[in-house]
Amino acid sequence: MNQITRFHFILPIGLALLSGCGDPGLEKVVVTGKVSYQGKPVQDGMLRFVPIEGTKGPVSGAIIKDGTYTAKAIGGVPLGKLRVEIRGFRKHDGVPQGEGPDVAVRPGGREQYLPKKYNHQSELTVTIDSTGQQTRDFELQ
Repeated sequence: MNQITRFHFILPIGLALLSGCGDPGLEKVVVTGKVSYQGKPVQDGMLRFVPIEGTKGPVSGAIIKDGTYTAKAIGGVPLGKLRVEIRGFRKHDGVPQGEGPDVAVRPGGREQYLPKKYNHQSELTVTIDSTGQQTRDFELQ
């Protein structure tokens, strides 16, 4: 198989994988919003939408930067009920800036500082039930 033929064979497979075509009937939407903790924007973090209660589709995620996020990779977030997991990171000098089991030091001078009730043990949920771009803000206490 020459290089041009190989390219034409591999390209459609790669595009199919990137488009998330595992279920052609699966509807997804782009979700944007703001994330704050104790009244201040989460400057650096990540957010995941995990399908629950019969919702079909992959886990979707986004990077939080300067308190905002946009979940649009692989077509966005599937319609249905989703658990939301949020992690916030801040710089540290080798010693955790907070106390207790919710503070985790990470390599590279960062620590995850949000309580587990917003990430590992999250009870946050959203329901995405319509098409078109959605806005979901999270004001964590």
